[in-house]
Amino acid sequence: MIETKKFTPEISVCAQPSVKDIALLHTLGFKSIVCNRPDGEAIDQSLYSEIAQTCAYAGLKTAYLPVSADGPTAKDTAHMAELLKSLPPPVLAYCKNGARSEALVNAVTAKA
Repeated sequence: MIETKKFTPEISVCAQPSVKDIALLHTLGFKSIVCNRPDGEAIDQSLYSEIAQTCAYAGLKTAYLPVSADGPTAKDTAHMAELLKSLPPPVLAYCKNGARSEALVNAVTAKA
């Protein structure tokens, strides 16, 4: 089972879900998913295109905002803030283990 960490009623983060986890995330009530993990980071990861296609079948909106292992930049933070305004909530952001997504959400909420 995938574990999510809720920051606000509108945004949560988690480690990278598998394609099989998407139905569960939909059942949990998420309406949008933001991928903060760059494609090709690990050989065994699901690519964004696979996640996005499965999300589309489940009726979830998706966005791809890869964040480097060095952490989010000011540009990443601004882009995430725009995504959170435009995507239907609640939104789930993910990366490899959730740390980059958490740092990104913290940066966005600190500016709000």
